[in-house]
Amino acid sequence: MSALFVALSLYAAVLVAAFGFGLVIERGVRAFVRKKAEKTQTDWDDWVASEGFHLVPSLLLAVVATRILMTVRPPSDSVEPLVTTGLQVVLVLAAIRVGVDLGLASLRMRQQRLGHQGVSILRNTLVGVALTAGLLVVLDQLGISVAPLLATLGVGALALALALQPTLGNIFAGIQMVAASQFKVGDFLRVNDADVEGYVTDIGWRTTTLRTLLDNYVIIPNSQLADSVLTNLHTPDPRVRLSIAVGVHYDTDLEEAERIAREVIHEVQDETEAGVSHFEGDIRWTAFGDSAITFDAILQANKPLDRFDVASAFIKRLHRRYDEAGIEIPYPIRNLYLRTGLEVTGPQGRTTESDDG
Repeated sequence: MSALFVALSLYAAVLVAAFGFGLVIERGVRAFVRKKAEKTQTDWDDWVASEGFHLVPSLLLAVVATRILMTVRPPSDSVEPLVTTGLQVVLVLAAIRVGVDLGLASLRMRQQRLGHQGVSILRNTLVGVALTAGLLVVLDQLGISVAPLLATLGVGALALALALQPTLGNIFAGIQMVAASQFKVGDFLRVNDADVEGYVTDIGWRTTTLRTLLDNYVIIPNSQLADSVLTNLHTPDPRVRLSIAVGVHYDTDLEEAERIAREVIHEVQDETEAGVSHFEGDIRWTAFGDSAITFDAILQANKPLDRFDVASAFIKRLHRRYDEAGIEIPYPIRNLYLRTGLEVTGPQGRTTESDDG
């Protein structure tokens, strides 16, 4: 067994032992911090107690222990460069971990303050950039020249970009939508081109996922979504208005029908959880239909999904109130004029002379 192998094994053993001891200490410290964090209002201590900077203290302790061994027992000229390079790689890994953790924690806490949820494309971009930069630094520490590698990657990236234009188009469309803050995870979108609507559950590299009201997931390519006409029902206010068409018989007293409808609107808005309290609503007469005079009842729901509960409550209550008041919501009616010999039978039994004969 060579002296070089024995020396490297000694330093590796110290490095591993110190790293394991650091994990034990880290676990105890996190348990202590977790108890203290429960008594504070800040988010940072909760993050540190749960997952922040995981493995970083252990890596630093391993480096310190190895450096102490190098001081107590200086390595030979052939061992020192190898050990020093190894320690530098460990420090680079710790720095990458710190940068990724801080970036993800800042992003997550900012989104929580704004009421957002996590967006995978932002997380993946941050992690990808950090890992790429860390890999280049590690290769440089190992004595591998990165300049030829970067040149090769540049040529390869150009060829890859030409071959993957649709995929790259989806990636850049996703980044553009997130940067422009057109919508966020949790918003309710109506995509006109795809004829679909639902809650945004994730914005990924290639696609954006919507969860429909039937709990189905619709996956739309980012480039198609960027070119579509989008209606964000959560911006600027998640409350949505809805219009319900109603028809009453031609013999109805329209003022009485409108008064009852307004009363029902107020009841639905104030007495149901889905309705927006104190919303006045409105009645707008719209047309002389084939069998009824029609109007639109305007109500408001707290959020897009609540509009179904509001509509259901309004229809049931209005139907009952109109039935109590004797107001008819007619079936489709059609007046027929039939030729019977020399006479034409019209409404209410009236007859007119036929042009024939």
